[in-house]
Amino acid sequence: MSKFRIFPSKSNSIASGSYQDYNSSQNKMANLWYGGGYYYNNIYRENTFSRHMMYFDLSDFQSKINSKEIMSGNVVSYKLKMFNAIPEDKVLQKEFQSNPLYKQIAHSFDLIVFPINQDWDEGRGYDLLQQDYVVKSIGQLTVTGFSNWLSATSLSSWSEPGIFNNPTASTFTYGSQHFETGGEDLEIDITGIVTSWLSGGSVNYGLAVAFARPFELSSSDTRYITTFHTQHTNSAFKPFIEVTYNQVINDNRNEVVNNRVSRLFLYTFSANTPVNFFSADTVSILNSSGTEIYTGLTINQLCKGTYYVDVWMSGATKGQKYKDVWKGVSFNPPYDQQNITQNFEIKDNYYSNNQRDVNDYVITTYGLDNNAILSNEELLRIYIDARVNYSNTRPSVDFGLDYKLMMNGKFELIPWTETNSAIINGLSKCFIDLDTSWLLTNQNYQIYFRVNDLGAHKVLSEKITFKVINKFK
Repeated sequence: MSKFRIFPSKSNSIASGSYQDYNSSQNKMANLWYGGGYYYNNIYRENTFSRHMMYFDLSDFQSKINSKEIMSGNVVSYKLKMFNAIPEDKVLQKEFQSNPLYKQIAHSFDLIVFPINQDWDEGRGYDLLQQDYVVKSIGQLTVTGFSNWLSATSLSSWSEPGIFNNPTASTFTYGSQHFETGGEDLEIDITGIVTSWLSGGSVNYGLAVAFARPFELSSSDTRYITTFHTQHTNSAFKPFIEVTYNQVINDNRNEVVNNRVSRLFLYTFSANTPVNFFSADTVSILNSSGTEIYTGLTINQLCKGTYYVDVWMSGATKGQKYKDVWKGVSFNPPYDQQNITQNFEIKDNYYSNNQRDVNDYVITTYGLDNNAILSNEELLRIYIDARVNYSNTRPSVDFGLDYKLMMNGKFELIPWTETNSAIINGLSKCFIDLDTSWLLTNQNYQIYFRVNDLGAHKVLSEKITFKVINKFK
């Protein structure tokens, strides 16, 4: 599965009660809490709770969808991910002021994620620790910002305090996650929310994270706190929306057989750049005599400049040659329209004549030098040539080459995923496309490779390392 990440461009934590006027948008940590509402020795321990807001600019991702670089139909899921952080000691200090409360790291609770329903200003408040919002509730503290519990901007209030009084009752869709120990990272599926934003069904004003309503309304003498990193952390722990999509090229043109469905691809370019055609009709399969064997095959698009049809050559025999004719392809109507013809040959029985041998494979990569320094605005194609060790012989059967992308040697950004396998001008090409626009800057990255040998995976010693920096303007 391929991955893409979208990081927040603004965020803020807001809280009810005596904290309702404060803004903590510049905090490197998002402190979420609930608790209070309990009398002890005739002293009321105020019930308050907090929520964290984030806005994700989807314009870059939308442009990739529009250009077909990423096909919306290939997207499997959108997930919000946040890294857990242990609350700082000061957050857990017991209060001895007018609102005495015990403090404890939350456990056995539920968090929800819901869409925000109006525009809001991030503000410039620092954090709940610096301004003592959590530690004490007396005194006149400096208000900075804007957006807080009551207001979205300096000129507009929330339709209900805290965005919504009861988010799950007021939003069309939301996600939830149970936290057993309280130390888990947040990972909530928000596919319905993001899909609605991209389709225009609703407006993207961002997301909010909150405790489920029963926790917000609970009464106790303890404030329960959980903490997550925000985009202001100077580390690899920034929150993000993770896009997972299935968009791997697996071209069977050199392995067409009569006992399985084969996928034939057409690649369209302008010079060396993939381009989408404007329109096309269907695909026909012709035998060596020019007789149409199949007609009207529907053309599918996998990604930018990459199209395919699926065909089962059930009546063909080994050695027979065929043509696939892509009819009525037009890039610039009404000035051009053509049929594009390609060739393929039927191979031997796929299941009984493609036995694998255990081999020591090695690879050579080109398109990205080892230890390269890249900007965060690059799209690179990295080719991978494989051969049997101590020879120039390519594996006779597809060797099942996978790759994964790591950050700083420990954060898995892309799990083991098939490389693209394309047949261009009769030559087999294995490659991956590296998009640096979603990679964090000033971090080190590693690409690892592995092959499949008789059902077992073998990680190869060859790898690519590189670093991403901000592009100088």
